Amino acid sequence: MTKKFACGDVVDGCEWSVTAKDENELFQKISEHAKNVHEMTDIPDEIVHKVKSKIQEI
Repeated sequence: MTKKFACGDVVDGCEWSVTAKDENELFQKISEHAKNVHEMTDIPDEIVHKVKSKIQEI
């Protein structure tokens, strides 16, 4: 089932969102966004858990 994530659910004011065919692909795209837009080279476990809690199936 397709997965969806909206960055604004975790980072106030960010309007970026993404869909992917599975969670692995989704996290790959989220990691790229976090690195390129939010300058996060390492994503803390706390943020990973927050992100996982906001992923939706569509």
